[in-house]
Amino acid sequence: MTAAVQKRKGYLAIGGLGTFFAAGYLGLSFQLPLGQMRQPGAALFPLMAGVLLLAGSLAAIREGWKMDRTDAAQFPVGADLARLLAVVALLLGYFVLLPWLGQLASSTLFCVLLMRTLSSLSWPRLILYSVIMTGTLYVAFIYVLKVPMPRGPFFV
Repeated sequence: MTAAVQKRKGYLAIGGLGTFFAAGYLGLSFQLPLGQMRQPGAALFPLMAGVLLLAGSLAAIREGWKMDRTDAAQFPVGADLARLLAVVALLLGYFVLLPWLGQLASSTLFCVLLMRTLSSLSWPRLILYSVIMTGTLYVAFIYVLKVPMPRGPFFV
């Protein structure tokens, strides 16, 4: 089952919210050092991300203004809505636990719970797949990209 809402309003609301957050994010980004051309500073990535978020948000607003008022978007209800809300809750939990548990523990826990929510795989397979995905991401970020990730109390 689904519930319908006017699509135009959704585009305008999401675009407006994105524009608001992009402006704040860009404002905070300008407080970081830009660095030099040969050695960019900490502000480079946040500035690029903020500009992309702002451009996408403005594009959503533009599309919303051009859209027919009779177009409707379908939203899940019942079990589908419960599954969607569970995924959102898992994401929020992941972001809250990441600094305290560290990347390895929180990512493994997130993967296990996410796959359990979205599939009917057995627990051993869920754990195996989660460990493989988390290990791959760990190697990619820590060793290949050399991005420091939260370590947590288990790997100090």
